[in-house]
Order: sequence, then structure tokens, then C-alpha cells
Amino acid sequence: MVKVRKQRRKKTYNYSANRKRMNKKQKKDGTIRCPEVEDAWQKNQPVSKNFRNMGLSSDPNAAIPFRKTQRERVRIIQENLSQGIIPHEINSNALAPEEGKKKKTKKRPPKGFVAKKLEENANAPRESGFRFSKGQESLISYYLDKYQLNYRAMVNDRKNIEQETWKQLRRKIRKFLTIQEHVDKYLKARNLERLSLEEETDDSD
Repeated sequence: MVKVRKQRRKKTYNYSANRKRMNKKQKKDGTIRCPEVEDAWQKNQPVSKNFRNMGLSSDPNAAIPFRKTQRERVRIIQENLSQGIIPHEINSNALAPEEGKKKKTKKRPPKGFVAKKLEENANAPRESGFRFSKGQESLISYYLDKYQLNYRAMVNDRKNIEQETWKQLRRKIRKFLTIQEHVDKYLKARNLERLSLEEETDDSD
């Protein structure tokens, strides 16, 4: 049977593609950017075994399994048997596999220190990289110079083009004062050694 011309045209060999380079790229392992994992990684072992040795898991569903309905049913039947709701003469088939099972003792992974290092690294405090733009920085500096920390007076200022409320301005200025880089620049421009600003305690609308 004669094939359609389009089908034959699709099977033409692509001479522009470098097959050797493409195969190398497909077989090449990805670069590990985490130094803790990279140091403990064994290239001759599969990914699943490497993860298991480090106390990690590639599948979160396998690491933290969901409670199955069958186990929940078995628990309910056991409670009913102990309370006498179900007579002991009637034995459920669902209880047989649970009774015969032995609890497996989990072995400690040989490279469990990797998981601990990753956990410590994740919980370590980090400095925020957030910075205000030059326009926002100059506006906040203007507010501080003119009104100190009187947020309600800032609302009626002509430079409050975005019509921010006093609570929005308060949030923005508090954020500004927590960033040491902005505070140092503000003090240096005004030849001050430290900030002495008193904030209003009345938060009522």
C-alpha cells in the first residue's frame, strides 16, 4: 500500500543534529547544587539508594504515607470487639493480616547526618534581601524629617499621592527602620549618630 507523501517526508534523516552530543547530553547526570548532598553522593549507586542512605526521600508520599481506609476500619473493629459491641465469636478477616504482622525496626541511614545538616540549614536565620527603591527611600526620609513618627499627619501630606492610610505608612516606615542599610544612609546624610524617634501608642481609628 502506498503511503502518504507527508508520512514518508517525516522519516527523512536530520543531518544537522549531532547524535553523539545528544546522546551524551541525555546520559549526563544533572549537577548537584547542594554541597551537603554532593559530598555524600555516590555516583555508582542509583538515585533511590543514595537518597535512602542519606535519610532523604525522592517521593514525599512514600515518606509520609496517608492513613489508609483499611487500617481505619481495622482500628474501629478492634475497638468494637474490646467494648463488646461485636461478639467475639464473629472474627473479621481484616484482623488476620494485622495480627500476623510484626513491626519492622527502622534502620538508621548510614549517612543520616546529611538530613540533619539540611534541616539545620533550613532553620538557620537569614537576612532579608528586601530593599526600598530610591524613590520610596527619599519619600520615607522626607516623612521622618517632617513628621517624625506622626503617621496620621503623613496621610494629609501633598506627597501622599497613593493615598495610603496611616497604618500602611506605619508598616512601611517600620520596615524601613529594620533595614540597617537604609538607616545608616539616613543617619549619614543628616550627620546623626543615632535615631531618637518616639512613636505614638494610640492605635485607635
